[in-house]
Amino acid sequence: MVSVIRLESLTFALWAHYEAAVLVLGILFFKAFCSNGTINIIVSKDAGSGDYTSVGEAIRNAPDWSHQPYIVHVLAGIYEEYIFIPPSKINIKLLGHGSNHTILVAHQNGSTIDIRGEGFMAQNIGFVNTAELDASAAVAVRNEANNSIFFQCSIQGFQDTLWAVSGRQFYKNCEIYGTVDFIYGNAAAVFQDCMVYARYRQFVTFTAQSRESPYEKTGFTFQRCKFTMSPEDEKRKSEVHATLGRPWRAYSTVAILHCFIDSMVDPRGWEGMSGLATDKVTYVEFENVGPGSNTDGRVDWPGVTVLRNPNKALPFTASYLLDADSWIPSTGVPYHSGL
Repeated sequence: MVSVIRLESLTFALWAHYEAAVLVLGILFFKAFCSNGTINIIVSKDAGSGDYTSVGEAIRNAPDWSHQPYIVHVLAGIYEEYIFIPPSKINIKLLGHGSNHTILVAHQNGSTIDIRGEGFMAQNIGFVNTAELDASAAVAVRNEANNSIFFQCSIQGFQDTLWAVSGRQFYKNCEIYGTVDFIYGNAAAVFQDCMVYARYRQFVTFTAQSRESPYEKTGFTFQRCKFTMSPEDEKRKSEVHATLGRPWRAYSTVAILHCFIDSMVDPRGWEGMSGLATDKVTYVEFENVGPGSNTDGRVDWPGVTVLRNPNKALPFTASYLLDADSWIPSTGVPYHSGL
């Protein structure tokens, strides 16, 4: 009943000053949750509207080794900062107002966000590194947090946008932008219903997975994702030659299942990394669609496989690769455990 009264009292303000009213409504809503422990901290660019004015400050003051989710609600705004979440800051959840409204942005020197604490989750936030084509790397997210989730987020950079270093990682309904090796690392990572956007560059490589041993349970799986050009570069698609990935280490593993693959992806599909053999990689495609999904011209490497039997694709699903059924349900994030 209290929340209804608050909503009605804001009706006039919503019509007269929409953006300000949304901010106030957000604060009232999330402060209401603070009282029962569900929401802990509010970050706002407006010093009078929250507990902190920077995300980094909120993280530094979060409790160590918290057994419950510690939720940092980040109100709309552009936050220019480098954020580090150390191993002791576990179960941190960053909750924004939408990936185009709550934006964490940094530049060439370092990652926009570097996550080490287990159980991390981000929702409705944009992570941006503005270093462009002349930079050697533009890491927007460096993630080595086990059991971590990005939900409805945008991750934007150019080269090396998302460094999925290690641990079990899940990405749902996200947008990821880049040019070269822009999803890379040795995590066990599953991407479901994501947009994977190539920015303009003559040669683009989507992934560079770095599994080092056949005994590691790591790899990247993309399910129902779309590999295509970024909207701002769509008109230059015909100028781009892209591949789905190349091996950063000998046992590089990537599975692309039920995805859309656009026309700028070369018929060979995959490419080698200078100085690295390709005889131990595992690159799997299963029931993909789109003009770049024709596998007739794929590279002739032992581990490049087009699966016909659904059972052969099961080892690449969230249930197997992430042991997802043991930890994702408690977060409330929707997912598919199988195909």
